[in-house]
Amino acid sequence: MDYFERPLTLILFLPLFFLLLFTCWKGKLNLSLEGKWDRNTKLLNDFKTDFQSILKKIVGILPFLSLSFVILAAAGPGAKHRFIPDETYGIDIMIALDISGSMVNSYDFLPNNRLSVSKKLLQEFIKKRESDRIGLVLFAGAAYLQSPLTSDRLALTELIAEAEDSSIDEQGTAIGDALILSTYRLKKSKATSKIILILTDGVSNTGKLDPETASFASKAYSIKVYSIGIGKEMGQYEINYDSLRAISEQTGGTFFRAESPEDLEEILKEIDDLEKDPLPSKPIELVQTHFPDYLFWSFVLLLLDGSFKIWPLKEML
Repeated sequence: MDYFERPLTLILFLPLFFLLLFTCWKGKLNLSLEGKWDRNTKLLNDFKTDFQSILKKIVGILPFLSLSFVILAAAGPGAKHRFIPDETYGIDIMIALDISGSMVNSYDFLPNNRLSVSKKLLQEFIKKRESDRIGLVLFAGAAYLQSPLTSDRLALTELIAEAEDSSIDEQGTAIGDALILSTYRLKKSKATSKIILILTDGVSNTGKLDPETASFASKAYSIKVYSIGIGKEMGQYEINYDSLRAISEQTGGTFFRAESPEDLEEILKEIDDLEKDPLPSKPIELVQTHFPDYLFWSFVLLLLDGSFKIWPLKEML
């Protein structure tokens, strides 16, 4: 025991001590053992007489001992234990997912489309990031925040599962708007590492801001952009992977090209390995309380006191 939750309660020992002195002064309790031991042999001169005398003193002091344990219990005794958690890893991540028509109407990820494959792999990626806060932006011809930074991975996976190309009415691909919106949600983050993960299969052809300009804002807030260009160049839709590469290089991130579901899975695994920054955790302090133990002994002493007063041994006293 090295801790009291209410240490001032221990002041009650003072009146208890004076009550004990007053009881002795009135002659109701004699704690002296003088003359009860033989100086030469250290044995009891008269076992019966001395046993009765000692037993009287024990019985007389039991109520005071019981009250002492009550005072200790009221003071909240316990022990403090400090634990230093294992080093944890965590960053703040905003995911910007392209849900434009080309993500659904493509044929290079058969039997699924690009959007369904991206959603499935993103859900697996999120489940692995147990120490991170993650947010979600969906974009097509405009960008919309679906979730701010959160640790609720279940809610995030459900939001991604519900994302469809019909979720946004505006047609096109507004990469710049998605980037600036994600940057805005990360700019006040105090995490040691902040990243934006953009998944798209098209060229930025609409929106209020172009991707290159938006990337300057990301860089200003020390946000790295990892961009993933999804799909093969089959001439069906216009693609500009050079722009995505420039955005990532400008912010200190990396551009990836995913031409198949297997490629995308490997890319997300690589990003998962790359972005693990150690964050120090505060020591955890736990207090183990012992007051039930003191109350237990208080009740035991009270029972003994009552037992000695009604038990046949009283005749010996």
